[in-house]
Amino acid sequence: MEIAYDVRTLDAGIEAAYGRLLPQQDDLVSRGKLAWKFEQHPAARGAIATASLDGEIVGMVGFAPARLKVGEKRVIAHQALDTVVDPVCRGKGVFVGLGRAFYGAAAAWGAEIAYGFPNENAAPGWFGKLDWAQLGTPPFLVKPLNAGYFARRVLGAAGALFDAVPLSLTGRPSGAGRAVTVTRFDDRVDALWETFSGAIPCAVDRTSDYLNWRLFDHPTATYETRAVFADDGTMTAFVTTHLADKHGGRIGYVMEVMHRPDAVAEAVMLLQLAISDMRRQKTDAILAWAAPHAPNYRVFRKASFLPMPDRIRPIHLYFGGKPLSAWTAPVMTRPQDWYLSYLDSDTV
Repeated sequence: MEIAYDVRTLDAGIEAAYGRLLPQQDDLVSRGKLAWKFEQHPAARGAIATASLDGEIVGMVGFAPARLKVGEKRVIAHQALDTVVDPVCRGKGVFVGLGRAFYGAAAAWGAEIAYGFPNENAAPGWFGKLDWAQLGTPPFLVKPLNAGYFARRVLGAAGALFDAVPLSLTGRPSGAGRAVTVTRFDDRVDALWETFSGAIPCAVDRTSDYLNWRLFDHPTATYETRAVFADDGTMTAFVTTHLADKHGGRIGYVMEVMHRPDAVAEAVMLLQLAISDMRRQKTDAILAWAAPHAPNYRVFRKASFLPMPDRIRPIHLYFGGKPLSAWTAPVMTRPQDWYLSYLDSDTV
């Protein structure tokens, strides 16, 4: 029979297909991550492009919703993720068929941009056959903490001899007593985002509804957020981090650093406090995404984060997408227009 394509919302058939085609995600599915990313986003519902043969799903691409700030406008975009084709159907154009099916249905989903971070296996399909513009790679920064972790990547098991050699002595910073743990965002972060993003041409809209969904409603990950508030109660800066055992070590992630233009020192203090805590927890390295044009890049550099060379990156990702309306086309040609952080990753 001919392969049939469809674009639909999350349903029991798609959940069953995840279990069969992506069994490594079984635990995440059972804990509600599919519903969280496709059904519970505050801006829109997600879409899943499916390919079926004899009534059974043999391929999928998930398109998770996002609200993008594009200049002064807000548009709905969809981030491509969870791409899979049954081995029995590979080489039959299923991947391209899935992408084109979503393009054809995009207007019905209100999608004006499709974008994502394909790995080196998926990149040729998106950038070559599905007409995505390639905007480079995610802007990785690294703060090394344990020499042994990096030595093992070069020397193998012998690199463990360097485990006792610290690469950072960051201690608890002055002013740490001003840091307040945040367990829910309110309109004070909306005001902060408005100030922080004033010169950003394009980014996922980091308002309180999005941040609460992304960080505090996440069903399978735990994040720590600390903020500094002014005397009048306004939020001047916050930093969110995550700790995970990944890539052969204990890795810290800086999910977001946001601050007012006059609060660089407060943001640096919050970041140094997070580094100090993670160092005490035997973290091997801390990763972040921040491009030189980002408003918070100076904060990372003041905290001694370094650009991460491609050859030592734990995973090779690319960034790009396709405009699905005429007026959004320019933002898919200029990498410097985009603000990215680890909040934009679907795997951390």
